[in-house]
Amino acid sequence: MRSLVCCVLILLSFESYSLEIEGEFFVGQGTDELTLIGTSDFSRVQPVFAGFVAVNQSVRIHYLQMSSREIDAAVRSGLSPNIDLVMSSAVDLQVRLVNDGYAKPFDARFDQQMSWRNELVQVAIEPVVTIFNRSSLPHLGAVKTRRELALVLDSKEEKRVSITMYNPAVSGVGYLLSRQDLIQDEHFWQLLEKLGRHNLKPNCCSGDMIDQVISGQSALAYNVLESYVLPRLENAPLLDILRFEDYQLAIPRTAFVPKQANDSDLANRLVNYFVSNDGQSRLVPSVRLDIVQSNRRGGPIKPIRITPALIVHLDETNRRRFFNRWNDVVNVP
Repeated sequence: MRSLVCCVLILLSFESYSLEIEGEFFVGQGTDELTLIGTSDFSRVQPVFAGFVAVNQSVRIHYLQMSSREIDAAVRSGLSPNIDLVMSSAVDLQVRLVNDGYAKPFDARFDQQMSWRNELVQVAIEPVVTIFNRSSLPHLGAVKTRRELALVLDSKEEKRVSITMYNPAVSGVGYLLSRQDLIQDEHFWQLLEKLGRHNLKPNCCSGDMIDQVISGQSALAYNVLESYVLPRLENAPLLDILRFEDYQLAIPRTAFVPKQANDSDLANRLVNYFVSNDGQSRLVPSVRLDIVQSNRRGGPIKPIRITPALIVHLDETNRRRFFNRWNDVVNVP
């Protein structure tokens, strides 16, 4: 545990690599600082942090919000030893970092379904859905599978609509989801072809895609994080959700302790709290670990498995092959 003066050293270490920090936040008034970098919007994790410092009043949490690609670059560039924990939704990048030796084992033993090598632990889960504007696509609510969605989009070729989805070239999560769709659905390229025949505008972020569908700028957004959609439904009467019955992907949010961290005790305690009943109760219900067992509309939730197989599609040759096909199919440069 360290004095708060270490914060300046942490920021200087990031600045020397010209990394982009999206936000900096503090929780608690203690003198023992726990510093972590993560992709989650601060508002999503703040209740968990608040619960942790309530029972650990000597602690102050220092949270640096960054993109998944920035986090990957920061770890590989050499993190300051003052960074205690790394959290990200880009589980493939996280697995590769752990595989490459950037993590140390947790003190506690976690269930193998929740962890990999006891160095990477799942702390939350993000189901993925498709959303649409009922005014633009009034009959889409009857669609149950991706094949049916492709048929509907094919029938509207004469009347093109605007569609958005993650841009896999700029979004680590977007690339991960597209690769997982290819594993789950042998007809995924055909679906992308139908999307590409419309006015497809790939995007960086779930929030932007939701805004576009609510405003009518886009008729449909494919593969959006459900937890970002649900709070918007009350004030957006034309916004609707498709939970496909063939499968529903879910992204694990994972955490690891960097190998060079000077003091991993607080990081271990925070992760243990995150997966505890109290910690999970402070997350929105749609991202809690037990959502996989819940009775909900649509097909079974298929969490992306935390395995070394995720590293394969990060290979540069595989990426190049994917993007060559992507550009040919969707006609987006």
